[in-house]
Amino acid sequence: KAVEEQAINRQTALYTLKLLCKNFGRENPEPFVPVLNAAVRLIAPETKEEKNVLGSALLCVAEVASTLEALAIPQLPSLMPSLLTTMKNTSELVSAEVYLLSALAALQKVVETLPHFISPYLEGVLSQVIHLEKITSEMGSASQAHVRLTSLKKTLATTLSPRVLLPAINKTYKQIEKNWKNHMGPFMSILQEHIGVMKKEELASHQSQLTVFFLEALDFRAQHSENDLEEIGKTENCIIDCLVAMVVKLSEVTFRPLFFKLFDWAKTEDAPKDRLLTFYNVADCIAEKLKGLFTLFAGHLVKPFADTLNQVNISKTDEAFFDSENDPEKCCLLLQFILNCLYKIFLFDTQHFLSKERAEALMMPLVDQLENRLGGEEKFQERVTKHLIPCIAQFSVAMADDSLWKPLNYQILLKTRDSSPKVRFAALITVLALAEKLKENYIVLLPESIPFLAELMEDECEEVEQQCQKTVQHLEAVLGEPLQSYF
Repeated sequence: KAVEEQAINRQTALYTLKLLCKNFGRENPEPFVPVLNAAVRLIAPETKEEKNVLGSALLCVAEVASTLEALAIPQLPSLMPSLLTTMKNTSELVSAEVYLLSALAALQKVVETLPHFISPYLEGVLSQVIHLEKITSEMGSASQAHVRLTSLKKTLATTLSPRVLLPAINKTYKQIEKNWKNHMGPFMSILQEHIGVMKKEELASHQSQLTVFFLEALDFRAQHSENDLEEIGKTENCIIDCLVAMVVKLSEVTFRPLFFKLFDWAKTEDAPKDRLLTFYNVADCIAEKLKGLFTLFAGHLVKPFADTLNQVNISKTDEAFFDSENDPEKCCLLLQFILNCLYKIFLFDTQHFLSKERAEALMMPLVDQLENRLGGEEKFQERVTKHLIPCIAQFSVAMADDSLWKPLNYQILLKTRDSSPKVRFAALITVLALAEKLKENYIVLLPESIPFLAELMEDECEEVEQQCQKTVQHLEAVLGEPLQSYF
């Protein structure tokens, strides 16, 4: 009982000192220097102090450090290691939320008040913040601990200069990469927010440093090439979101060398094939953000896209593209990134990007995907409806030269004679998607399409036959005239 009473007395004393500091410390800071010293001694790991007393000592540290400002600097070498050790005792922090909140409050105040003096401890701070994210997010996003941790991350990202934060980010990444699950997202979110608030001249002077960092971080997929694709994808997207935050702040002149660095990084002869997955994922994400501006750079991707589309088309080759057990899954993902990226390039193209040469280079590799049954029936159907058909339809809209509609339509029609009913069915839906995009312009292509549709009206596969009737009805609606007389 005496121990309990003593603990309550100490808590009360610490709370009183905190209030005194809050009310009188600004005008008269010197008397509170010994208060900070005493509170710092209390939180030292070797004192084995009672949890509630520790919590009160941490809150006292928070108040006094933020009031004393420069006068608190001499205490940092004792305070910061103790504070970081406190943060490491995960099980104790979780069992007493008040203790966790007090530790976060102390760290927040120190970072806010003395941002220029914490660089020796920054790696440790980043590591603990990232480590605690998983714990606080499990408490729920509305929990006080999660709200406080989010606020601390914001403080780290927005009050520290790039000169201080970026070297610590670099070193922390090397630690996190070894234990990336649950850690990469919180880590990248700090860097992403920091890039968001960087001034133009700061970004200019740190761009090469950030480029080196991103080239290392983007190798993540290639270094974990045998891991679960979905897990790797989620983590890679955290890295890419962060890279894109930098890209949107660059001018065309400063983005161009970065783009070619990434391109060379993925395409060099001895580069692991998995880098292509990463690069096409990056290209897709950048195309979404830069919209029409991306066409300034996309010309360099036309040939690689066309080549890769052919290399992963199992109706053309039986060679594995990736040297790994999950080659089909990786190829499906690669296809998805390429089709999605091309779709965005075609969608946002206002500069007549699709010249005759480029359209001809892409036409057959794209249309031949209608026969590419890679990944099995289910994957094939999903890819065709969600990714391939929207891409081909938008391709027709973006063509600068309408004389190319005829060969495109004809090549799609030829696929309606494929031996597989699944391919015939996919080709039919593509014809309709083309007509829906070209609207009344499709009338000039109708004479060529009718004989193919007439054949499919009597297809041996019932599904194809029914789809053909539906296609004709939809075409009548799109073109606004009856077609039955043609058959």
